[in-house]
Amino acid sequence: MTAFDWNDAQFVLATLRGGSALTASRALKVSQPTVVRRAAAFEEALGLTLFERSRTGVQPTEQAVALRPYLEALESAAQALEAAARAESRRVAGVVRVTTNEIIANYALAPALREFQALYPQVRVDVTITDRYLDLAAGEADVAIRSGPRPTEPGLVARRLNEGATVVFGSPDYLARHGRPTSIKDLDGHVFVTCEGPYAVLEQALEQLGCRVQFPYRSSSPSNMVANAKHGLGLVALPESVFRGDPDLEPCFALPGATAVSWLVTHERLRHAPRVRAFLDFAAGFQAARSRHPAR
Repeated sequence: MTAFDWNDAQFVLATLRGGSALTASRALKVSQPTVVRRAAAFEEALGLTLFERSRTGVQPTEQAVALRPYLEALESAAQALEAAARAESRRVAGVVRVTTNEIIANYALAPALREFQALYPQVRVDVTITDRYLDLAAGEADVAIRSGPRPTEPGLVARRLNEGATVVFGSPDYLARHGRPTSIKDLDGHVFVTCEGPYAVLEQALEQLGCRVQFPYRSSSPSNMVANAKHGLGLVALPESVFRGDPDLEPCFALPGATAVSWLVTHERLRHAPRVRAFLDFAAGFQAARSRHPAR
């Protein structure tokens, strides 16, 4: 006996059930010669004669009758395996590696993670915080939440997460002491807090607009920059979509021409993976709900 092809067993079983190769071919939606050929291959591999062939059709041998329960068990096992594989492909479990910058991680993503974990308890979210764009094609992360222009790297799939103004915020204490600016022309004499990296461009932008403002507090951490603003050390420019409704910061006015856009990004090979799809859909829905209800 040689190793047999598992797929050939279904042709033998269909012939046993249907009583002929023709009936089996109709059940399996293949040609009659295919049924005969595959059943013969199964017989040869086992070294048994399973059917007596004549002009009037085929008759199962005693050996075929004896093997039928095993063939049916094999069929049941194959069906169970297929069902388990389908269920596994839909199971939302595993690790989703997300990368984003510090502001989004701490003030937009963190508030969402508890709800996500409640919905998908078998998914673990690992967050890498960096201003550098990790290489999704090389597998450095599964999902990125990026600010700026739409990603254009080959193979990446991007969904707009939100778009809104960059707004000047101040703490209630600071605004009570220094007044609330309502436009660029009101900024003279005000103090701003800022940090290194992308947020440092604010200083240059305000200088180009001719604003006489001070920047006595600069940090290496965006989160520390926000903390400085909340403690009343100065005004701060932040994306409205993230900080709208923050009880410790009050909006003053939107900076002209400073639109903040963020994107949910993944690689096309991962976009349909259940754990990644669950995270993408949840993040988009959470942000949409947050936009409708800022205090969330």
